[in-house]
Amino acid sequence: DYFESTGWLGEDVWMAHSVHMNDSDIAAFARTKTGVAHCPSSNARLAAGIARVPDMLAAGVPVGLGVDGTASNESGELHTELRNALLINRLNPVHRERALNARQALRLGTHGGAQVLGRADNIGSLEVGKCADLVLWNLNTFLHSSIADPVTALVFGAAAPVTASFVNGKQIVENNRLLFADEDAIAVSTREEAQRLARISAQA
Repeated sequence: DYFESTGWLGEDVWMAHSVHMNDSDIAAFARTKTGVAHCPSSNARLAAGIARVPDMLAAGVPVGLGVDGTASNESGELHTELRNALLINRLNPVHRERALNARQALRLGTHGGAQVLGRADNIGSLEVGKCADLVLWNLNTFLHSSIADPVTALVFGAAAPVTASFVNGKQIVENNRLLFADEDAIAVSTREEAQRLARISAQA
C-alpha cells in the first residue's frame, strides 16, 4: 500500500525477491503490472522464504529470474535459478508438484524476464522482428542421456554446456567460452578485487 501511495508500483518498476507477499500485495502488483525478479537460490541461501511464484503468475504478475549478488548466491548463473525455481516452489505445501513445470520455469528465464524489464516487444522469444538472442545447449551428454524430453533435460538436469550464444545476432560464446573477453584474465582480476574488498572490510 505504501509503495502504491508513493507511485512506486507500475510497468516501469520491478522488485527483487518479493518473498513476503500477501494476497493484496499480489493483486496490487498484478493490477499495476509491477514486475518481480525471483531469486530462488538467494532466497534459499539466506533462508528468506519461498516466493509465491505460482500465485503471482496466476494473478498476472510479470515474473522473471534473477541471481542476486555474490553476497547471497555464490553461483551467479541462470541454469541454477531455472532448476531451483522449479524445485523450491514445489516445496510450497499449497501447490506442491503443481507449482511449476519445466516449461514454466524456462519461460521465467526467457519471456518472463523480458516482461519484467518491459522489453517483451523485442526480446524474450524467437519471433520475426525481435532481437536474434539465441542460446544453443549441448544436451547430447552422458548426464542428459536418460532424460527423454529436451526441456526437462535442460531444466531438471545438470547444467548443459553452451555450444553457442548469440545476442542480437552476434555470437558471443562458443563451446562454453566467451569469444570477445579473456575469461582467465577476468577471473584473476575479480579474485584480486574480492580479496582487496575483504581486507578493507576486515579493517572497518
